[in-house]
Amino acid sequence: MSNTRPILVHLLATIALLLAAKGPLHAQKKQVEEEKKPWWDAPQPRFSKSELGGVFSGTVDMRGDAKVSHRTIYKAIAVRLGEGGKAGTVLFDTEMMRMACAIPNKPVMFNTYRDGLGGAGHWVGSPYIFTAESGPAWANEKGNFTDPREGKKSGPLPRSWAHYRGLFRHGDRVIFSYRINGVDILDMPWIEEVTGQKVLTRTLEIAPSNSLLALKICQTRENTEAPTVVILHGEPDSAFNLAKKGGEWHLEIKPRKSSSRIKVILASAAADQIRKIMTSSATISPAKDLSKFITGGPPRYPSALVTKGDIGTEKGPYVVDTITPPFDNPDKILFRFGGHDFFSNGDIAVCSIDGDVWRVSGIDSKLDEIRWRRLATGLFQPLGLKVVKDKVHVLGRDQITRLHDLNGDGEADFYECFNNGCRIGKHVHEYATGLETDPEGNFYYVKGHGANNEHAGTLLRVSPDGADISVVATGFRWPNGSGAGPNGELTVADQQGTWVPSSRVDLVKEGGFYGFMNAHHREDPPTSYDGPLCWIPHKVDNSCGGQAWNTSDKWGPFRGHMVHCSYGKCALFLVIQETIGGVDQAGVFQFPFKFQSGGMRARFNPHDGQLYVSGLKGWQTSGAKDGCLQRVRFTGEKVTMPRSLNIHENGIRVGFTQQLDKELAEDLDSWQIEQWNYKWTSKYGSKEYKVSEPSTPGHDKVEVRSARLLPGGQEVFLEIPSLAPVMQMKIDFDLETTSGDEMIGTLHNTIHALGPAL
Repeated sequence: MSNTRPILVHLLATIALLLAAKGPLHAQKKQVEEEKKPWWDAPQPRFSKSELGGVFSGTVDMRGDAKVSHRTIYKAIAVRLGEGGKAGTVLFDTEMMRMACAIPNKPVMFNTYRDGLGGAGHWVGSPYIFTAESGPAWANEKGNFTDPREGKKSGPLPRSWAHYRGLFRHGDRVIFSYRINGVDILDMPWIEEVTGQKVLTRTLEIAPSNSLLALKICQTRENTEAPTVVILHGEPDSAFNLAKKGGEWHLEIKPRKSSSRIKVILASAAADQIRKIMTSSATISPAKDLSKFITGGPPRYPSALVTKGDIGTEKGPYVVDTITPPFDNPDKILFRFGGHDFFSNGDIAVCSIDGDVWRVSGIDSKLDEIRWRRLATGLFQPLGLKVVKDKVHVLGRDQITRLHDLNGDGEADFYECFNNGCRIGKHVHEYATGLETDPEGNFYYVKGHGANNEHAGTLLRVSPDGADISVVATGFRWPNGSGAGPNGELTVADQQGTWVPSSRVDLVKEGGFYGFMNAHHREDPPTSYDGPLCWIPHKVDNSCGGQAWNTSDKWGPFRGHMVHCSYGKCALFLVIQETIGGVDQAGVFQFPFKFQSGGMRARFNPHDGQLYVSGLKGWQTSGAKDGCLQRVRFTGEKVTMPRSLNIHENGIRVGFTQQLDKELAEDLDSWQIEQWNYKWTSKYGSKEYKVSEPSTPGHDKVEVRSARLLPGGQEVFLEIPSLAPVMQMKIDFDLETTSGDEMIGTLHNTIHALGPAL
């Protein structure tokens, strides 16, 4: 590779000095002119005050530049550049392999809705060092830059053309890795200073290629007060060609049998300053060998944050232990958790919606010393995490990222793009949630609605190698969780809203439609939907979380059962399921404890068999803390709960974990049952309607003709005449065990089918 002196290639006239916008905040009340504040002075969300790690991933609107069309970058990575990240910020588009723009000093401004968790961020454009027009940055193998994506222009380019492979971290440096027409490229942005002027540099390292590669660098923007100079630094002129085409500047990289390395320098300034930059360009360091940046750098967070856990002291079969997050920390980092899983040594990997992944150690019976080590930063609102073969896979809105610690220092050095095939927009409900795997190694997650694309409101499958993505089922509104059972069962839990009458837990079938009409994705609108495993009344669970299956005997008498998290109520439910003639249905029963924050994800730990729940407070929930990571531990004491529910033509059979007092079990006053239906409409949620009078709000009492304790003493058969399918049933019971323990509670269930008479 050549080390010839820097060569001035061309003087470009481009990029005007942009004036700061002066309009008031969109939501601000009308005030007199002198009281108006510019929109970028809006109070920023709390997490913007955190030390975010130098990288921010999100959907970003490039405001303040009328010359840039299609200004929304759906999958953007903002990188703070210079020593300590204080010199400026560059924005990279991971779908178009486009360095979209750079600006000195000012960072991305965050969306303020829901404390930074909703909508797109904003890019403060005053002044830009450069901007690049939207669309593919690199030509395809035929030399064509035309964007082949239809409609909303969302989703990545064809993988054979442009494949984003991920990014490397090395100290303050970020190196993007991607493949263009089968050719591997490393791309490192940086901001340097020449004669007091900040310039952006891009070091490109290109693998050997048998064909010409063409890159759009930036727009020309002629006749401006701030022309831009572009200098190629580090290779002979014969290897590259810089040309103006259609209002943009293109760099052509000629076929080479060996790797190429080039440093591109861009600066926007007044004409006299440009001349100084041109004459002083030789002072800029030559293109660096990027290979030394992709094998692992020094740790950014070598010191762990240490906390002491809180062991639950409540009486009963299940107690909640708290794995205390380091809420009080010098970097003001928030701990709002969206997913977790376990390493082979018992450590926990947990992600926060603010973009971090942490490795948590010291998970034992005492929790005396819990060590929190920051593994990765800057991810796009991750709300799902799965550890596969000790590799952390994190689900963001933009992609599944697989993290690699290349030098074994406890931090991720390579953020591999495992799959970024999902289509996204910038609607607040477009979270991607609940990363799970099936026995074949496929990954699953569910997308909220909002964007007008084929992935809005769907359950998605990603192949074990990350190469392919496909839709499993449609019709979801805003599911904040999913689950995958040991036998390949797939679940999704949706929220009440338009076309969703009440909270629902779905056992998903391939090709199913689950009710939300805005995301049916069918040529002809459906006139019906696939029913849920069970409905849950809105007042019982107003916002669902994820599901998990217990597969051992270490967590009490519920082996084989599913549990369901409530985000809104910070609660946990036992799901009591049955199948009649291929039709699945269930009821739920709430455990008698609460979590410190909204229950998002639940996983059983293969090391101790106990249930671990993570969660956050980001929108409506009864949670008190920003986040929680807690263990639901079985103490071995007697469990007094329902454990089975079976529907028959002539009644309902309810099973319990203990033998029941016969007199109370057969006393009709011990049982109160009522039922109701919902209406499936475009209105937000549904009232509760009588079965007997379908247009009248209210509940119907259900007559229990007799109650009979069955042999074994743990099941009661409730004889009910004229039992029929119903959307929602409520079963109240007030019983005692044979040892005198009270057993009082409520089941909420759905009836789709009736089994043979008992």
